[in-house]
Amino acid sequence: MNIMHDFKAIILAAGAGTRMKSSLPKVLHKLSGKPMITLVMDSIVNAGVQDITAVVPSCNEPFKEALEEKIEITVQKHQKGSGHALLQCRQKASNIENILVINGDMPLIKAKTLSDLMAQHKSSKADLTLLTGKVTDPKDFGRIVRNNEGEVTKVVEESEANENQLLINEINAGAYCFKTAWLWAALESLKPSKSGEFFLTDLISFAESINLSIESISADNQEIMGVNNKSDLAKAEKILRIITCENLMETGVRIIDPDTTYIDLGVLISPDTVIFPNTYISGNTNISSNCEIGPNCEITNSSLGSSCIIKSSTIEFAMIRDNVSIGPYSHIREGSVLNEDVTIGNYVEIKNSTLGRGTKSGHHCYLGDSDIGSNVNIGAGTITCNYDGEQKHRTTIRDDAFIGSDTKLVAPVTIGKQSVTGAGSIVTKDIPDFAKGVGSPARIVKEDRSS
Repeated sequence: MNIMHDFKAIILAAGAGTRMKSSLPKVLHKLSGKPMITLVMDSIVNAGVQDITAVVPSCNEPFKEALEEKIEITVQKHQKGSGHALLQCRQKASNIENILVINGDMPLIKAKTLSDLMAQHKSSKADLTLLTGKVTDPKDFGRIVRNNEGEVTKVVEESEANENQLLINEINAGAYCFKTAWLWAALESLKPSKSGEFFLTDLISFAESINLSIESISADNQEIMGVNNKSDLAKAEKILRIITCENLMETGVRIIDPDTTYIDLGVLISPDTVIFPNTYISGNTNISSNCEIGPNCEITNSSLGSSCIIKSSTIEFAMIRDNVSIGPYSHIREGSVLNEDVTIGNYVEIKNSTLGRGTKSGHHCYLGDSDIGSNVNIGAGTITCNYDGEQKHRTTIRDDAFIGSDTKLVAPVTIGKQSVTGAGSIVTKDIPDFAKGVGSPARIVKEDRSS
C-alpha cells in the first residue's frame, strides 16, 4: 500500500437520511457488524490515505463513538447540501494539494477503486476526477452528462433532470478527487438548487465552464451502491455476507451453505473448520481449525480453540479451549472459560464460570459464578444458587469431585477435592476434600473417602 501524502480524504456524512426512517443516522447503520461509515473509512485507509475528516451533523456523539476518535470530525450545523458540507472543511484542508471526497453511504466501495481514482487524478493532472458507473436502474442518482467527444460536462441531480436526462443510465457514484487550488472559491460561488441546497455536483459544470480538466473512471455497479433505505441495507448486507463467506472458503474454511450463514467482517476462522447452516458468528470472534460449528448456532465475541464441536447453542463473550463439545441447546454466557476436553450437553447454562480440563455437565444445569476444577462430573439438574437477592456469590468445586443429580449448591460454598454430593442434596456448607455430603440440607456422612 502506497501512502498518499498529497491527499486528504473527506467523508460526507451529515445528511438527514430520511428514507431510512430511523432515529439512528443513516451512515451509522451496521453492515456485517460495522457501521457503514467505518467501512468507507477502512477502504480509504487501505487505499493509502491516512488524513481523514468526516463531516457530520450537530448531534455528533454517536459518530464519535462509532469512529472511536480514529479520524477528525467536522460539524455541518445547518444541512444545506453536499457542497455546503464540503465547504466546512476548508480550514482543515487548506494546505493539501488534493482531496478525495466520498459519500458516507457507499459501504461496498473497494480500496482498489479509490486508489485507481486517485492514480488517474494524479497521472492525468486533472483538476477534477469523478467516479461513475452504469446501472440498470439509475433512480435516485445524479446522471452523468457527456458531450459528443465523450467528455463529462455536468452531473444532473434527479430532482433537477429533464425527461431526456432521466433516461441516462450512467450515474455519479459519489466519489471525487479535486485539486484544492480552485475548489474552495468555486464552492463559495455555488448557487442554491430549487430545494435551497448547494449541490457538490454543480462543481462539474462549473469546472467545464472555465475549461478545467475533468476526468472520470468507472466502477462496478455493485461496488458503488448507495444505501438510502432499509431495503438497500438488506441488499448490501447480503452482498457483504457472500463476499465474507467466499473469502473464508478461499482460506480453507468449509461453509456448507453460504446463503444461510451469517458471519461478521471482523470474525477470524482457521482452515478445516466446518460451518453448518443457520449459524451466526459476530463481533470479535476467533475460531481455530478443525471445529464443527452448527447448525443453528450463535457465537458472539468469543474465542474457540481447535477441534471444538458446537451444536445448536449460543456462546457469547466466552473463551472455549481445544477439544470442547457443547450442545445441543446450551448457553455459554459472558465471562465463562471452558478448558480443554470439557463436555457440555443439552440445556446447560454457564455464566461467569471457569471449568477445568475434562469436566462434564451433561444435562439441564445452571452453573453461575463458579470455579470448577478438572475432571468434575456435574449431574443432571445441578444448580449453583449464586444470588441471594442482593449479591452474587461464587461456588468452588475442586478437582475430581462428583456432583450428584439435582444438587443445589447455595453459594458461597466449596466442594472439596474428590468429594461427592448425593442426588437431591442442598449444600449450604463447605464439604471437605474426599468427603460425601447428602440430604437437605446436606450433612457429611463420610468424612474421608480417601482411605
